[in-house]
Amino acid sequence: MADYELSDSAIIEIISITLEGVSGLRLASGGGRSVGDVLSGRRGKPVRISRDGGKLQVELQLAASYGLPLRELGARAQRAVYDVLTATTGLKVEAVDVVFVDVLAEEEDAA
Repeated sequence: MADYELSDSAIIEIISITLEGVSGLRLASGGGRSVGDVLSGRRGKPVRISRDGGKLQVELQLAASYGLPLRELGARAQRAVYDVLTATTGLKVEAVDVVFVDVLAEEEDAA
């Protein structure tokens, strides 16, 4: 069997494409920023990945459409990302954490 490596950017692209299919939310533009990000001038990342061997942990920073139930949207995002990463990467997905960092008005969501 051939070994292969999967870059974080490939995993992030898989996640981005997956979330396009979940209506009512999208990855936050620029993501939330930690104190360290603000002090250093770094932009926040809407997807953060941690690996430990073959185990994967993901944090998603999302923007949701105004008026939709956040708990339900978060659960749908978690399930979609978990399912696609498990099926496509062969990695054990330990956690998909969701942080809502923005709420979108209807006009913003249509963009």
